[in-house]
Amino acid sequence: MSEPAPHDARADRLRWIARGAAASIGLWFLADGVHGVWGGAGLAVLAGVVVALLAVGGLLALRRGGGER
Repeated sequence: MSEPAPHDARADRLRWIARGAAASIGLWFLADGVHGVWGGAGLAVLAGVVVALLAVGGLLALRRGGGER
């Protein structure tokens, strides 16, 4: 049986950077669409939703021990 490859911290960091870039691009398109439909008020609502989702995600990650390495 072959042994699993050792964990590469650099590859892990690059994956998170790629995920962040993809999320940023997606949020930009979403914000552009919301701004076109609802104007500035829609952007304020979208910003509130994004902040709330980030807070919930962060709390879940901490609760599951995602902050420990």
